[in-house]
Amino acid sequence: MLPSFEPETFNGDTQYAIMFGPDICGSTKRTHVIFNYKGENHLIEKTIQPQSDVSSHVYTLVVHPDQTYDVLIDQKSVQTGKIDEDFPKMLGPKKIKDPEAKKPSDWDDRPKIDDPTDTKPAVIFFSFFLSFEFILLFF
Repeated sequence: MLPSFEPETFNGDTQYAIMFGPDICGSTKRTHVIFNYKGENHLIEKTIQPQSDVSSHVYTLVVHPDQTYDVLIDQKSVQTGKIDEDFPKMLGPKKIKDPEAKKPSDWDDRPKIDDPTDTKPAVIFFSFFLSFEFILLFF
């Protein structure tokens, strides 16, 4: 997918928005899903195996408005995912640490802290056992 298409000047350095399709030349056989975002190319981090037999195949990339995608080969889904998870370098971290955030001075880092006012609950199993024995007597 190109912002504009000039067939006379089209080559490997032509800017694109999305590059998608099989690459079965050389040693790395994979289906490329590459988004160009803010002038940088971002390749999917998952490996999608292409069809590499002698037949022709139809490759389809569906990008949904909810930032999910679906890769289909011959109308069968072979990979689905979320753009923010499978292209993490494209959108950056979900949360940005606040450099000003600090723990309070009286913060306790112990994973478990005993509660001195805590009491154990009363045992209620007695009535269950009586009822169970009562049922057994009638059988």
